Amino acid sequence: MNIALRNIFLIAFFTLNIEANEALYIKYADQSINSSSLVERQGLKYQVNTNTPFSGRFVTYEDEYGFCAIEAGSYKRGLLHGPFEGYEGCGTLFSYKTGYKNGLEHGKYVEFMEGFLSMEGNRVNGVDEGEWIGYEYGQITWTENVKNGVTVSLAEFSYYDNGQIASKEIYNNDAELHGITEAYHQNGQLKSKIEYQNGALVRVIEEYDFNGNQIN
Repeated sequence: MNIALRNIFLIAFFTLNIEANEALYIKYADQSINSSSLVERQGLKYQVNTNTPFSGRFVTYEDEYGFCAIEAGSYKRGLLHGPFEGYEGCGTLFSYKTGYKNGLEHGKYVEFMEGFLSMEGNRVNGVDEGEWIGYEYGQITWTENVKNGVTVSLAEFSYYDNGQIASKEIYNNDAELHGITEAYHQNGQLKSKIEYQNGALVRVIEEYDFNGNQIN
């Protein structure tokens, strides 16, 4: 497939994908306002020439002609409230999806890179909470355990060119190895399990060669 055909295919794929997922700017098309008609006063949004905080749906456009959507969401009494989405590529790709509750991010947050899932997690009243996961082309590259906005632990994953996992390393909130680190041979065979505590090696739990024979 040549580059031109590949690009046409990708644009068509992502366009169909975003429509299949009911992008808010499409869903809200006939029942929203252009956010350029909103103004902010003391932290609340109002429509121009009104004195009542705005409640309703909106779409933000990149240009003055209302062609390239870059955001869509809703307000409740002047504060962001409900599903909220960002877009790239003139509305053909998701950039991120989140939610708001009384002006603060609340609920699941999902981020995309060039149309592919790159990160997801949860926010409670504007603060990261629980497990966050990072991806690269469909593979998990890191997971993070967060409590009240503070990282408790972090796991990082690496892979061989064939897609087989190469290692999994666990870190504490001081970025020190902490827990059981796993390494794998390129054929998927476990290579080693090593325990660390606050950056110090505690013990080698087990080691194997390429063929699965235990070492030592």
